[in-house]
Amino acid sequence: MLCRTRHATFSHVFKSSASFLHSSSSNKTHPNFTNPETISSKSLVPTKPTSSISRLSHKPTSSPIASFYALLSDLVSCPNDSAIDPVLDCYKRELSSNLVLRVLMSYKQLGRAKTLKFFSWAGTQMGFQFDDYVVEYMADFLGRRKLFDDIKCLLMTVSSHKGQVSSKALSICIRFLGREGRIKEALSLFEERETVFRCKPDNLVYNNMLYVLCKRQSSWEMIQLALTIFHKIEAPDTYSCSNMIVGLCRLGRLETALEIFGQMDKIGVYPTRSALNILIGELCSMSAKEGSVEKVRVKNTRRPYTILVPNIGGNSRAIQPAVAVFWAILNSGSLPSTFIVVKLMSELCRLGNTEEAVAVLKVAEERKLTCVEEGYSIVIKALCDHCRVEEASNLFGRLLGCGLKPKLVVYSSIISMLCKFGTLKDAMGVFEIMNKNRCLPDNLTYTTLIHAHGEDKNWKVAYELLMEMLGLGWIPQFHTYNLVDNLLREHDQAELCLKLERKLENQKLQKLCKGDELDAAYEKAKSMLEKGIPLSAYARDTFEHVFQKCGKLKIAQQLLEKTQNSGA
Repeated sequence: MLCRTRHATFSHVFKSSASFLHSSSSNKTHPNFTNPETISSKSLVPTKPTSSISRLSHKPTSSPIASFYALLSDLVSCPNDSAIDPVLDCYKRELSSNLVLRVLMSYKQLGRAKTLKFFSWAGTQMGFQFDDYVVEYMADFLGRRKLFDDIKCLLMTVSSHKGQVSSKALSICIRFLGREGRIKEALSLFEERETVFRCKPDNLVYNNMLYVLCKRQSSWEMIQLALTIFHKIEAPDTYSCSNMIVGLCRLGRLETALEIFGQMDKIGVYPTRSALNILIGELCSMSAKEGSVEKVRVKNTRRPYTILVPNIGGNSRAIQPAVAVFWAILNSGSLPSTFIVVKLMSELCRLGNTEEAVAVLKVAEERKLTCVEEGYSIVIKALCDHCRVEEASNLFGRLLGCGLKPKLVVYSSIISMLCKFGTLKDAMGVFEIMNKNRCLPDNLTYTTLIHAHGEDKNWKVAYELLMEMLGLGWIPQFHTYNLVDNLLREHDQAELCLKLERKLENQKLQKLCKGDELDAAYEKAKSMLEKGIPLSAYARDTFEHVFQKCGKLKIAQQLLEKTQNSGA
């Protein structure tokens, strides 16, 4: 910090600061700085400014607005710093906090150097007896330009002349220092709030200090200090508690964070959305970590040992605090973000608590959150995994009734569940809805249906599904193909067996060609020709194109000539 005495006049500070910043630090200015709570400064510039020389002998007008326009016009038209002093002397009698604030708000027209010079002159003339809003605006002005030494000098100068500093001005300084990581300086200001600045602390000061300690610099020592400060607040508000919850959650002290949330519920205040997101999100993450793996001791060996195994069920008690926080905050009319709602539903479904997940989904649907469609997918899949046929079917019907398009995982889960219970008619009905909504089935969907019809000895449908699967480029597993092939042979469908084999072999050849596996593709084509399996037109074209791209077209053509000879 700059070495300045407490009772030094503020004009020396800003004269040196303005001249230095104007000459060598112009890259740190922020020309886009605006104050949304103030009036626009663009309308403050007069359309026809009068020169400062002709205005020196002019008697200042008594209207405050006219005086402001005249002063601003004269300051803008000053060619250099030496011409500013005579201009300012004409407006000594008309100085007021309102006029000073209006000029400060016009910093875009004046520039930083003239703005600082004007404030230094105005403070000297008025003995720094500004209204609080002028000091607060200037503290914000300096903070946005990272002039932190000048901020503290401003507060000390105002305190020495006026007797005290407003809590808002002190809060602004603490917040800006915290954002830049200057935690010790922010703490120093906070500790000197009553002794040096004669500022009676209120929630605004406390909240900004807690913001610095909990959000900007989370560590064990800082959280302990923040807790000490928090307990000194007579009436904690939303932001006090929210800052503490965020800091405690970041360090994993969830029990203490839940205690603060319980206190908030008792006094009728609720956390901010960001604090709510962090609290529920961390509780869900803790539940997932506790339930992901579990140690199991293997004793039936000569040397017992411990292994880690997945914990499918998990510990349902770990998620209860997150659910309790969700329902408690719901009464206030607020909700966490969609990401956290999805995370909560996912964890509830993983633990098998589908009833609670359905209730959360209903709330998301009533509030028209954007995560409704994803929530349906998560809950329906969980219901299908737990074989809750009736509930899953009702939820699937409600999903279609809302005009939403189910995802592939929803169709696959419903079809798999219905096939397990042998209701093939319903499963095929869902499959038809899937095709109608233009949702392409995947390998798992086809495999499930084929095996279900195979067990039911329905060879015709199983064959059609397998051919359709091959037509879409999916290659079935060996036992799936073997199942359909055996069914066809049992029902004396030898031609269909040959057709199915040709389709499968051509599909395998195309996959090898698309993967640029030339050696494997050549051997595959050769094997097919030796078995008497002809290449389809599409497979032959793909085979030639791949070999032509690699400059080996003659090798492919020599092999394909055997196809024509065998066909003849």
